[in-house]
Amino acid sequence: MGTSFRAEAIGQDGHFGTFNTFVGRRVLLADLRGAMGGADSTRLVTLTGGPGVGKTRLAKEYARQVESAYEHGVRFVDLRGVPAGDTALLEQALMSAVRVPSQSARDLRASLVTYLRDRRMLLILDNCEHLVEEVGDLVSTLLRGAPHLRVLTTTRTLLALDGEALVMVPPLELPAEDGPLNLKVEAVQLLVQRARTGAPGWKLTDENWPAVRQILRRFGGLPLGIELVVGQMRSLSPEVIAARLDNSPHQETLNKLIGPSYEVCEPAERLLLAAVSVFTGSFDLEGAERVCAGEGLPEHAVAEALAGLVDRSLVVPFPNRARYELLEPVRQFAAQRLQQLPDAGAAVRRRHRDHYRQVAAQHAAGFRGENEIELLRAVEVDMPNLRAALGALHQDPATATEALQMAVDMARTRWWTYSGRLPEQSLWLNRALAVAPAVPSMLRASAIALDAWMMLCLGEGREAVLARIAEAEAMAPAGEPVAALLFIKGAQVLLIDGDRAGMDLLRESHRRWLSYGPGALVDAHLTEILLTMGSVLLGEADEGRRVAADFLAECRRLRAEWGMAWALWCQAVSLIRFDDDPRAAVRVLLESVRGQQRIGDRWTPLFTLPVLAWALARCGRRYATAAARLLGAADGLHQATGIQLSRKLRVFAVLRELAERAVAEHLTGEQYDKAYAVQVGTVEDAFALVLDGKYIDSALDDEPLGGAPPGDAAADRVGGAVTPHLTPTEDAVLRHVMEGLTNKQIAEAMHIGPRTVETHVSSILNKIGVRNRLQLVTYLSGPRVRR
Repeated sequence: MGTSFRAEAIGQDGHFGTFNTFVGRRVLLADLRGAMGGADSTRLVTLTGGPGVGKTRLAKEYARQVESAYEHGVRFVDLRGVPAGDTALLEQALMSAVRVPSQSARDLRASLVTYLRDRRMLLILDNCEHLVEEVGDLVSTLLRGAPHLRVLTTTRTLLALDGEALVMVPPLELPAEDGPLNLKVEAVQLLVQRARTGAPGWKLTDENWPAVRQILRRFGGLPLGIELVVGQMRSLSPEVIAARLDNSPHQETLNKLIGPSYEVCEPAERLLLAAVSVFTGSFDLEGAERVCAGEGLPEHAVAEALAGLVDRSLVVPFPNRARYELLEPVRQFAAQRLQQLPDAGAAVRRRHRDHYRQVAAQHAAGFRGENEIELLRAVEVDMPNLRAALGALHQDPATATEALQMAVDMARTRWWTYSGRLPEQSLWLNRALAVAPAVPSMLRASAIALDAWMMLCLGEGREAVLARIAEAEAMAPAGEPVAALLFIKGAQVLLIDGDRAGMDLLRESHRRWLSYGPGALVDAHLTEILLTMGSVLLGEADEGRRVAADFLAECRRLRAEWGMAWALWCQAVSLIRFDDDPRAAVRVLLESVRGQQRIGDRWTPLFTLPVLAWALARCGRRYATAAARLLGAADGLHQATGIQLSRKLRVFAVLRELAERAVAEHLTGEQYDKAYAVQVGTVEDAFALVLDGKYIDSALDDEPLGGAPPGDAAADRVGGAVTPHLTPTEDAVLRHVMEGLTNKQIAEAMHIGPRTVETHVSSILNKIGVRNRLQLVTYLSGPRVRR
C-alpha cells in the first residue's frame, strides 16, 4: 500500500487464517489470556520479541481460541506495507480490517470510532514497529472512543501507551546441551511436526538426535529457523546441516537464521531471492518473470529458480501454488542483498513499478462482462503491489502523469466501489492530481470527474458534487468531449436532481465510451446501469419494462454478476411501478441479495434494503413488520457507513418515502418503532437479516411468492398436486426441479451454491414425504389430490 495491509480470512471476510498447526506455547498463551481476559486484564496488550520468534503466529492462535468470546469477532490487519509516517493509509488499513463497507472520506478516524463504539471486538495489529507513533496515537483514540474494543499488537518496540500490557515472546524451549531425545520439548515438537509435511520420510532417531539437538540450539529455538532447516532436510542430512552451521561465521540474527539456506542456493536463486523482496504482499510467477529477470537471471530461468527457493523454504507457496510470498524476516534479509546490488536493485524496482502500472491498465481494459468476478478478484490479490507502484510513481516527478493515469485506471476497475473502499480511491486520485501537471487534458478532467462520482456515491451533497464537476470542466480540453465528465454530469442531474434530462448526457457518455473501443467496456457497462435505473425510476411503463428486461437479459447473456445485482434491482422496481406486482419483486430482490452475498458486494445492499422494504409492505399487512425491520436495517447500515444516499439522492429518497408510506398504512407508530429498532451495522448483518430466515422467510413461509393470492388453492399447486407450505426459496427450487434441471443447473439459475440447492431439495422431499426426485416428479405430476 505503498502498501500491503490486508485482512486475512477463514470462513468469513475480515477474519484470519493459518496454513499449519500450532505447536507448544501453552504457558505463553495462558499468560496472554490472563493479560487480556483475566480479572486484572487490560484492553491493550503488546507482544514483543525479536524477528522470527513467532509473534504473529502466537497472536493468530490466541485469536482463534478466544474468537467466540467476542460478539463482533476478531479482525487482523498486517501493517508491513504501510509506509512509515503514512497516517492516511494506516487509517485505511484499519477501515479494511474491521470491514466498514464504506465511509465519508473526510474523517476516517472519527468514522472508525463511531463504527467501533458499541462493538465488542478484538483488533490485532501485526508488525507495528515502523509505525509506533502513528499506531499508538490511533489506538489511543480508538480505545477512548470504543469502550468494548480490545487491541493486541505485535511489534519489536512498545507503543508506550497508558495501560499497555507487555507480553514477551521468547524463543521456543530448547533441549539441554547434552540432553536425551525428548519429544515434549517445544522446539523438538515443532521440528517433528513440520518435517511430517516439509520433509516426508524423514524421522527423528537416536542416531540423528545429536545433530538435530545441535541444529535446534544453533537456531536458538527461533521458529523461523526451524521452518527453514526443515526445507534443507529434504536434501541434506541433519549431520551435514549441523556441520555447515558449525562452520558458518557469526552474523546478525537474520543472517544466522537465513544464511545457511541462502548459502546453498544456486546463483540464479540468490539473484531471484534478492529481487522478489520488492514485492509487497504476494506475487505470481508471471510477476516474478516480468520484474526479476535481468542480468544473470534470464526470464526462462525464473520458474526453476523459484522452485528451488520454495524447496529451501525461503519462499512460501500458497496452497494452490498460484502465488508466493516471503516471510517478513526473509524479505528483510533479501532486501539487504538487493541493496548490495544498487544498479540491479534500481532496475528491479523500476520494473516492479512499470509492471503493476501495466497490470492496472490491463485490469481496467480487460472487462468483458462474464469476467467481472475474476477481474475484481485479480485486482484484490494484486492490490498490495498496485498500491506500492502507485506510491513509487507519485514520488518521482518524472512519472507524475503515469501516477495519475494509474490512479484513473484503478478507479475504473470499480474495485474500490464494490469492496467498500471509496475513500481510498479519493486518496489516490487526489495524491496523483497534486503531483501531476495542472494543465487541461482529457486525463486530468477524467480524474477529477471520477473523484466527483466518488463524492456523489458517498452522498456528500449537491453543491460539493457540482463544485467538483466545475473543476473537471475547467481541466477539459477545448472542443473535445470527455466521456467521464459527461457521465458525472448526467449522473448528478439524474440521481441528485431526479431529472430525466440527465439521461441525454448519459446516452452521450455511453456513445463516447463505446467509441474508445473494447478497453472502455467497463465504463460503458456502468453507464448502462444508470440509464436502466433512470428508465425504471423516471420513465414511462413501456420504456421502463423494455429497458429493464433488456438489461437483465444482457447481464445474463454476459454472465455479468456485479451488473446482475443492479439489473435485478431495476427489474424489481419495474415490477412494482409498472406491473403492480410487489410479490414478484420480492422474489427478484431475494435473488439479487443472494448474488450480492455470494460475490461479496459491499455496495449494492445499501440500495436494496429500502426497495425490498417497499415491496414487502406492498404485499400486505402481514409483511409490514418485516418491511419496517428492513427500513431500520437500511438506516443502521447507512449510519455505520456514513453514507445517506437514500436521503441525499432524490431518486432514492423517493423510494424510501414510498416504502415508509406503505409501512405506515399497516403499523402504528409504536409497532413501527419496535420493528425499526433492529440492530444492523454491517453488510454481513444485512445479508443475515434478509437471507437467514430471521424475518422475511418466516413471514412468508405460509404463502409462496409469485403465485395466486391467499385463499386460492391453486397457489400451492405444482403440476397436478398440491404442495405443503414451502419457503420462497424452496418454491423456486421446486419449480426448477419440475423443469428437469440438475442441482448444478439450479444453482447457476438462482445464483446460489450447489450444496445450498441440495439442502433445499432435501427439505422439499421431507415436507412432501417422498424419497427421491423421481417420486417427487411422479407425485407432483399425478392427479390433483390435496394432501
